[in-house]
Amino acid sequence: MTIVHAWADRAATLMLRRIKLYPGGFGDPRRLARWVEEIAGYHRGVQLPALRELRGERAQRVGSSWRRRLRFTSAAAHRLPSESSMMEAELLLPVGAAPAAVCLMLAATGEQGFARRRRFAAPLLSRGIAAVLLENPFYGVRRPRGQIGPVLRTVEDQFAMNLATVDEARALLAWLRREGFPRVGVTGFSQGGMMAAFAGALTDFPVACVPRCAGDRALPIFLDSALASSVDWRRLARDAGSESAARDQFARCLAPVCVSRHAPPLAPAGAVIVASRHDGFVPVAEARALHAHWAGSELRMFDTGHVTASLLDAEPHRQAIADALARLPPGC
Repeated sequence: MTIVHAWADRAATLMLRRIKLYPGGFGDPRRLARWVEEIAGYHRGVQLPALRELRGERAQRVGSSWRRRLRFTSAAAHRLPSESSMMEAELLLPVGAAPAAVCLMLAATGEQGFARRRRFAAPLLSRGIAAVLLENPFYGVRRPRGQIGPVLRTVEDQFAMNLATVDEARALLAWLRREGFPRVGVTGFSQGGMMAAFAGALTDFPVACVPRCAGDRALPIFLDSALASSVDWRRLARDAGSESAARDQFARCLAPVCVSRHAPPLAPAGAVIVASRHDGFVPVAEARALHAHWAGSELRMFDTGHVTASLLDAEPHRQAIADALARLPPGC
């Protein structure tokens, strides 16, 4: 079966080569330097404004769940284009008894809208676990004018999106806690998993944290893994002077994007790191490094690749979320 998982990741790589990331180059060098500096100086004590829901909507029953659209002013609006400055999210609640927990689910690379995460969350709702789905800045209804689909135009946009996602996730976790949910968690797949790891580590109260097919550092993912084939290195070389210089510049920007620069989450027993042994996009060593840094966490390894994990491992990933939430004391 190993060859199947490797083949699926290679097939995805061939498709990605047709979709070039960062066709606009590195972007504004001053803003990019500012975002990198903010990442380097980020810490758990960074305070965010409390979210206040805008244009509150009533929940609608859809099948066996209640669905309500959430809208807030972004906690990171200063980093974002105007089209991305309003947070858009969806709250899914089980019908019947009040939920025992809620999990914030962050988007994977290129994942626009909520359909895929709704399907993933549905079996958890039947177990009494609510879900919040955040639309990433630069994706879907938050896509800036001129951007084609979810393909980010510049490296600067990539850093702005990821910084903003972490801030928005932290702000949403705090909002959910104020709303009275007894246990709060965060998860995501791939890019969403890494943002979940940062949000979990930087939140100043205990949360369950389940990064799935993600790891400790961004650098090997963008420069050494299958994802590197989708980067428009020729365009970046025009900004940097050569492809070698472009790779060096990108590497310097990515250097501080490292979860283990921060202390582990406040409830490490509520952290379950989910990884795939044959992942062609996120080196398995990165998941192991994160687990080693988060002493007291659990590492669950599956015999899949990056693509096949998203297709075949949904139920084990859901179980990891349920187990992580169950390990938190209620009301912590």
